[in-house]
Amino acid sequence: MLRKVRQIAASFVIMLGFTQLYSFSSAAYGYFMSDSGDYRFVWNYWIIGLFAVLLLIGGAMMIQNDRFRLHVAIILLAFTAFQAFSVYFYQIKTLLDKTEDLKGPFNYTNLILAVISLCLFFLFLLSKKRDESLLETREQGWKTKWLISSVVFSISGAGLAIFLSAMIIKHFQNPKVSDVYIFTNDFDAAFAIFSAILLLLIAFSSLKKGSYFMAGISMGIGFLYLMNYLWFEQWMTFSIQNGYEIAKNENRLFGIQFVIGVVAFLSGILIFIGKKEKKY
Repeated sequence: MLRKVRQIAASFVIMLGFTQLYSFSSAAYGYFMSDSGDYRFVWNYWIIGLFAVLLLIGGAMMIQNDRFRLHVAIILLAFTAFQAFSVYFYQIKTLLDKTEDLKGPFNYTNLILAVISLCLFFLFLLSKKRDESLLETREQGWKTKWLISSVVFSISGAGLAIFLSAMIIKHFQNPKVSDVYIFTNDFDAAFAIFSAILLLLIAFSSLKKGSYFMAGISMGIGFLYLMNYLWFEQWMTFSIQNGYEIAKNENRLFGIQFVIGVVAFLSGILIFIGKKEKKY
């Protein structure tokens, strides 16, 4: 497998791992912050946490060398199977349940994760090992402008994430009965702050030569926010079609999330273009 292709693919593995880290953190936050004590930390949360660790470590190792390609491919296949199981058991099975008269929209997040994971599995499994010891060093000055663009997008995303967290915190400090949040909770504020910190670190790493690992994290942030926006839009369409009026006060929040998602994902792509290789 070509070195550049392997490292970009590894960044997508890290992106998958970051999405699972988000899911596990959300579940853990809900468990520890629950006052009623009825929040159950079920078995699949532990599996999600395990995949977060395996994918992040596997992606990091694949960035460095090709030695663990088969191991990462096996992890990706297991992850695909787990996501496919989640899609069937928690979504398709529910949609097929005829005892429920009103069914919500289909969440495409896990399905998209399964497709990406399966594509990466075949890429790692079928690619042949190549000897790139004679890789030539070329002028890389032109890549600087792409890295600068990545820095601009990362800082912009960080600023928007801070603004988003401030809006959510302000709401929950002084909640109003007429302004109830349905899709947003206080964990979203914590994740926005965490995203801002990561995006600033990504911007700092891009000032010199860029990082494939950080590119994966940036795309992970972008993916999560874009999927959150898509999920919100699906619910808005669903509510209109069924004569409901919900979450009208959260439109601006998810509009900001959409912009954060776009700039964070673009930041990761720009790192791919501008990443400066080591000199041999």
